Amino acid sequence: MFLQKKSIIFFHLPLTGMFLLLIMQSIWLYSSYQLAYKQFTADIERAFKDAREKEQTYRIPIHDIVDPGAVTIESCGTEEILIIRKCTSDTIIYDNLSGISLETFINQAFSKLREDIVPLNIHCLADLFAGALHDKNMPVTFVIERFNKTSGEVFEHSDLQITSKATYVFFSDISKTEAFRVTLHFSPAIVFRQISGTVFSTFCILIAVMLCFGVILYSVNHTGKQKKSSSFTIAQNENSTPIQNKIFQIGKYVFDPDKNELQYCDEIIQLNKKENAILLALCSRQGSMVERNSLLIDNWGDNGIIYSRSLDTYITTLRKYLKQDSSIQIVTVKGVGYKLAVN
Repeated sequence: MFLQKKSIIFFHLPLTGMFLLLIMQSIWLYSSYQLAYKQFTADIERAFKDAREKEQTYRIPIHDIVDPGAVTIESCGTEEILIIRKCTSDTIIYDNLSGISLETFINQAFSKLREDIVPLNIHCLADLFAGALHDKNMPVTFVIERFNKTSGEVFEHSDLQITSKATYVFFSDISKTEAFRVTLHFSPAIVFRQISGTVFSTFCILIAVMLCFGVILYSVNHTGKQKKSSSFTIAQNENSTPIQNKIFQIGKYVFDPDKNELQYCDEIIQLNKKENAILLALCSRQGSMVERNSLLIDNWGDNGIIYSRSLDTYITTLRKYLKQDSSIQIVTVKGVGYKLAVN
């Protein structure tokens, strides 16, 4: 009877341990997923912030569209600061009645001034945001809406639309009365991919513990018998031949695609992934035309979304990088593609 009770105890203990282990593993995986989800959405919001800053730089600078002499800053005591813009037909006054700091008020006033003259382009912002997500390898669909924070009225939205139920929504203020609402959809598998290493390790631990419990059960129920265990090893072949790209001499510039570097004299320009890939395609066929469609597919993929404005933006950026050597030109073959020419 004693041996029978002992056998029952040894039988239930492993089962109880396995059950507790499954609960702990589930909690661990859930926590890991939540952390990965927060990091993923934080990266998305950071990409949108970067896109907004980049969209601002593409607009005409305030000093190029406003005569500096037409803008004055006046103080009416310690509480109130006025920024006055004298126009041909009217005078605009921005006052600091909310009590915010002088630096914040001036930045907001000049941002509003530029917004009145050159409004933001929500479609350009959407293209830049889509390009930033693609650079970070985030397959996310989204729609950007500009709306009134009080009434909820939507003034305009981007061309890109989500085709499934929204999985994440965040907001970004434009002014006191307006804001952006960014609605996104992405598969949970994208987040799971971030914790694939954790999932694999916990799975291995679970298998190992289950094997240990199996051995205990076998030894209790088959005393005197020995079990031969076998093991296997999974090896990964990490031998690969690195692709070595040649270093290109472009006029007075030296372009090293392996390091994502463009060098002019002692100045080194660090290129991002897209800039490096587009310049490499142009250099590889220097003097010959590179089709626009080929650049789009190679850098943004063939997923039905057109990133034409994003490509134009990167071409403009490369031209700025190469402007110190007047013999270098990125020639636009209208409607067809681009060609790198060095005279």
